[in-house]
Amino acid sequence: MRRPDVPIEVFGALAIGAGAALVFVLEGLVLWQVESDPGWLRFPIIVAALELLAVGALLTRVRFARTFASAVFGLIGLVHLLATLNEGPVWLRVLSGLLSAVHVLALVLLNTRSALLHFGGRR
Repeated sequence: MRRPDVPIEVFGALAIGAGAALVFVLEGLVLWQVESDPGWLRFPIIVAALELLAVGALLTRVRFARTFASAVFGLIGLVHLLATLNEGPVWLRVLSGLLSAVHVLALVLLNTRSALLHFGGRR
């Protein structure tokens, strides 16, 4: 449930960050079951922890949270883009492309004027 003092752009970035972390871990679980290799789960858990750390920083409204979350979302978006351009099953490449796109969307949402004002930027 969104609080009235949180702009919709910030709420959208929070939802994208938490949801994308969950989807990436689920993707790792599926690959673990298909390949019978638990190594497929290690990287998604590390990325999800980093992403949830960024979401937690956004929730606390620390001044540097927007910059940190923007950097994390941009970096993870690039990682998913590289997975999209790599070889592999089509479903994995499509899912990575979608995850890359939503991370770029979260990056754009965090750079709107209302998000900047919410985190104490210039008036």
